[in-house]
Amino acid sequence: MAAYCAPQELHDLAFRYAQAVDRRDADKLLSVFTTDGAVMGYGDNPISFRGEAGLRDMTEKLSAFRMTMHNVFNQIFETDASGNITGETYCVASHILPGKDWRVMDMAIRYHNSYRQQADGWRFFERRLEVQWVETRAVSPFVASMMKEDLGDFV
Repeated sequence: MAAYCAPQELHDLAFRYAQAVDRRDADKLLSVFTTDGAVMGYGDNPISFRGEAGLRDMTEKLSAFRMTMHNVFNQIFETDASGNITGETYCVASHILPGKDWRVMDMAIRYHNSYRQQADGWRFFERRLEVQWVETRAVSPFVASMMKEDLGDFV
């Protein structure tokens, strides 16, 4: 494998994926994958969502959380002798857990990606989700009074 200087379009796939997942937009999620694309587990992670039905199911399962926010960080890309493109994307995915009290579960994630170029652009063929660690802590919902000029509700 050799380092690959990826076009912006490949970087944007991770951002569009994050937006689709956070908005629970199955159509947008499908738009960043090949028709047989998948989100799979990596290592001990047992998840498996392949094709349109699987990715729609993944979107539905995310409704178990009040909301999510995926923050995309480092991205690297490589190419092999056959021209196949793979890469790794770092992410912290925040999940607001259900229940009376507001708690967030942050997942430190490495996505192991494979890409395919199609007539209408680049798409994920597969994203393998490797969870490095999980942190859970109390958080507060946003309320408009937090935006007072003196920031009184923040301090």
